[in-house]
Amino acid sequence: MVLESFFLAARNLTHRRLRSLLTIIGIFIGIAAVVALVSIGAGLQIYMAGESEELGADKITVMATAGGMVTSPMASAISAKPLTEDDVDTVKRTPGVNLAGGMIIKSVQASFRGETKSTFLAGMPMDETKRMFENHYGNLEAGRSLKESDGKKVMIGNYFAREYFEKDVRLGDSIELEGSKLEVVGILKATGDRFDDSSVMTSMDVARDITGDKKLVSMVIAQVSEGVDMDDVRNKVEKRLRDKRGEKKGEETFNVQTSEQLAQSFSSIFGIVQGVIVGIAAISLLVGGVGIMNTMYTSVVERTGEIGIMKAVGAKNSDIRNVFLFEASLLGTIGGIVGIIIGAGLAKIAEIAIAQTVGSDMLKASFTPELIVGVLFFSFVVGATSGTLPAIQAASLKPVDALRYE
Repeated sequence: MVLESFFLAARNLTHRRLRSLLTIIGIFIGIAAVVALVSIGAGLQIYMAGESEELGADKITVMATAGGMVTSPMASAISAKPLTEDDVDTVKRTPGVNLAGGMIIKSVQASFRGETKSTFLAGMPMDETKRMFENHYGNLEAGRSLKESDGKKVMIGNYFAREYFEKDVRLGDSIELEGSKLEVVGILKATGDRFDDSSVMTSMDVARDITGDKKLVSMVIAQVSEGVDMDDVRNKVEKRLRDKRGEKKGEETFNVQTSEQLAQSFSSIFGIVQGVIVGIAAISLLVGGVGIMNTMYTSVVERTGEIGIMKAVGAKNSDIRNVFLFEASLLGTIGGIVGIIIGAGLAKIAEIAIAQTVGSDMLKASFTPELIVGVLFFSFVVGATSGTLPAIQAASLKPVDALRYE
């Protein structure tokens, strides 16, 4: 009888196609939004985990804080107490640190073939720590990396090369930074980070000559010795920097993080944002659930006579209840299936659009079995829950009253 109730419910929905379609729309809009947002968020988290792995699990990053809040490589420019070369030396001398180096990042005026625009100049050390900073900015697309003997040579970000000026900047071209001419020897692959892709990279010495900044650094990257506990070294770096800078615990003007912590910080922040957005999308699911409930109540009223006939020929209350529950559940499930398809399509469109706009594969929508099954189950639950009260009302009708209803 359960199978018969299912087929009867499916037939009833097909007889009321327009109403069923309008009810399903209320469900799949919310489901599509949830699938698209969650899949994009999962893809970004996978990307950030890969970036953290590329930077290296044995790396510690030190950055100045602006107002005690968010840290970034540019924070030294606005921090009340920016990082300096003395801080780099302090990190180098910390037990457990194998290598450490500092980078300077400054805003400069870049000129190319008559155009002048603001960009960021990154000065990297040319010693054994150079590779750590090159990994931070990505891999080469063309040309070569910087050498210690290069002098006034630069590598440029992909966006700087392709989109920044009216004409593309190519290998061998000369650009001017604050009036100093530098030759382009390398073009980096797009990372998807517009800040990095718009930057110009050169040696620390050349960057200091251009900017006139002889002491400050914007960030410090340290490599921890093999076999040493990362958290222990991080705590030692914090303590030594506090002592050197005369700061109390909890009042630091700098932030020390491991690669894993950087990835976790991003995941936490993005998780909160994603949760808020998904919560807003869930409101449309609530509206869809109310739509299902309204449809089922209307159906009970319209089919009161039919319910009376079914009871008169021997249908049980549970049979009547099952028919209406199946109808509501089918509405929710079909809405979920359509929503998954549309949401996946929207996520892929966003992925392609970002790839073409930014020139990077940083956004890859991730559709896990857990996401698909979870969303489908949730849409089923929304439908079944919304149809419970109407189904109970239909089952509780007395045969005589139902047959007399007009």
